[in-house]
Amino acid sequence: MRSLKPGEVRFDPLRIWRSRRTGTEYPVSVRVEAGALTLEIEPLMEDQELDARASTGTVYWEGAVRAKQGETMVGRGYLELTGYWKPLKL
Repeated sequence: MRSLKPGEVRFDPLRIWRSRRTGTEYPVSVRVEAGALTLEIEPLMEDQELDARASTGTVYWEGAVRAKQGETMVGRGYLELTGYWKPLKL
């Protein structure tokens, strides 16, 4: 295992999804470059927005994703995108 420096990790949006409910736009598909590794992260389904204004006071996107290298699926994961509806106040 090796630690990467901040300049060795990059996230580039590939596709934006816009919520019909809130109008919020999320970068649900991204290219992740970490050192020599490049992955494309794609949602299993686009609409995974959670409206938690009644409990945490925010709206965010979270859900299941798949990781691909080229056309080959190499993994599955979970992605959470916060701060796109409006900045979080902690």
